[in-house]
Amino acid sequence: MAEASVFDRFRLDGRTVLMTGAGPGIGTHVSKAFAAVGANVVVSARTADRVEALAAEIRAAGGRAIAIAADAASLEDTERLAERAQAEFGPVHVLFCSAAFGALPIDSDPFAADIAHWQQAFAVNVLTPYRLAQLLVPGMRAAGYGSIINLLTCAAFTPILPQMAYGTTKSALQMLTRYLAKAGGGVVRANCICPGSMSPDGEVKPAFAKHLTSNAIQRTGLAEEVVGAALLLASPASSYTTGQTIFCEGGRVGTIS
Repeated sequence: MAEASVFDRFRLDGRTVLMTGAGPGIGTHVSKAFAAVGANVVVSARTADRVEALAAEIRAAGGRAIAIAADAASLEDTERLAERAQAEFGPVHVLFCSAAFGALPIDSDPFAADIAHWQQAFAVNVLTPYRLAQLLVPGMRAAGYGSIINLLTCAAFTPILPQMAYGTTKSALQMLTRYLAKAGGGVVRANCICPGSMSPDGEVKPAFAKHLTSNAIQRTGLAEEVVGAALLLASPASSYTTGQTIFCEGGRVGTIS
């Protein structure tokens, strides 16, 4: 019998991926990549028209996808999302949490965020990933395969004013991910990706411009440059990797001075 190609380890044939925050940029590129390697993809975001268009684009390219509009700040929406995804495709094998809240304009007062802002940041960035894991991990265990991937931010590793709420809650998400890895028992893996200075179209955003000169790679990252890390962590190619963070941020955190 012919030996399987090494590339087969990156495939997700017959497996289901649930994406939150599947809007323009990282969510769109990663969703399409998962479909291209054989996954059933459930794309979710607040804007129904946007995710419907993304799912239709994936189907037109020969993939399998459905769209579910859901607000990641709503516990009711979160539970409905998990229920509908499993009703459509059976157990969810890969959970990719890209939805985020809390980033402020770069010129904001660091103390401008009120308590309601902090509460929503915790709801979206920490509680929703936990609740989705709580709802989906039993199915992952029963299926014998699970991978949870949470998106972080450079502000979770080094203070980047004025992002107190955003960075603090994303830092909590990293620790939650490590707990999920420990609780996964070897069947369900949990890892993070930390993007930085990413742009859907390569245009340099004013908020990123002053950071780029301190990056090891001194340019704006393209959202599609997260795809490789996403495919690695979602697939059997990373079967012995859990509790880790892959940085796709041009070396900002690793080379900061």
